[in-house]
Amino acid sequence: MRINRNRTKVICFSIVCLFVTNACSNRLVKSFAAKNAIRQHLIQKYHDEVVVNVRNSSYLSIVFVNSALNKKSSNERWTRAQDAARFVALNYQDIQPIQQIWIAFMTAETKFIVLHYNVVIENFGFDKNGASLGNGSSETSDLRAPVVRYLPNSNQTDVSITRIQLEGDMKKGIALVPHFVALGDARQPNGEIDPPEYVVFDFASYSDNPVFADNANVEIDCDGQPALKGSARLLPTEESGTTENVAQFLSVRMSFKTFNKIAHTRNVRIRLEPKRFDLMPDDISALARMTSYVRAVDR
Repeated sequence: MRINRNRTKVICFSIVCLFVTNACSNRLVKSFAAKNAIRQHLIQKYHDEVVVNVRNSSYLSIVFVNSALNKKSSNERWTRAQDAARFVALNYQDIQPIQQIWIAFMTAETKFIVLHYNVVIENFGFDKNGASLGNGSSETSDLRAPVVRYLPNSNQTDVSITRIQLEGDMKKGIALVPHFVALGDARQPNGEIDPPEYVVFDFASYSDNPVFADNANVEIDCDGQPALKGSARLLPTEESGTTENVAQFLSVRMSFKTFNKIAHTRNVRIRLEPKRFDLMPDDISALARMTSYVRAVDR
């Protein structure tokens, strides 16, 4: 009896594909099952509606929707977030390759049946072991930690972030430096100092050749919705404080309300022509920490 070699190859290939498909399906089933198990356990533990997602295979996102803690203090939300992160880390260590756990508190509202309004109240970041990002000894080296300086002569407080690296590094890349000045002593977070009228985003570019020929169009989207559209002013060499052609600085101003919206959303995309950047969750969290030094405003 003759065996058709081509047919044999097809059968073998089909068997291999079947095994590969089954393996992928098993991984997907395990992933969905694990996320569903986390969600169910958190609902039972805290009696809140919970949404669980994995982003970029590295970030586990847990959102408490319309929690009673939304109307409580930030410290109470922090306590819940820390407890939830530790619970997940201790009970679901086999979920890989998770690197960070992000806990958010969100209000959700449906109007006219189809229109949905989602507002993130606050979010907190943890590593996969449940340890807070930026806490402890690592906070001093965190370039995204807010820098707060009180100027007694003018009775003003300057709040800034040293650097959010959007691309590359300080030798070759683009960084964002957000800052604002509030009237009064705002060194203590969660105080009653009025927010400033505006916030400034400075962009610093370092490259072998100039990246920007002139003022750059800038657009910032929050969860796919436009939050800011304008022009970032390219500072002249003498104004930027350097005579080197490889260093360029651009600046754009926005209202504090717009900044507050950017700082309390889940996804932020910045278009600085010709560049595109997506802020990481800990970048957005750093912006949110800046807002804690002035009185909360409606978003």
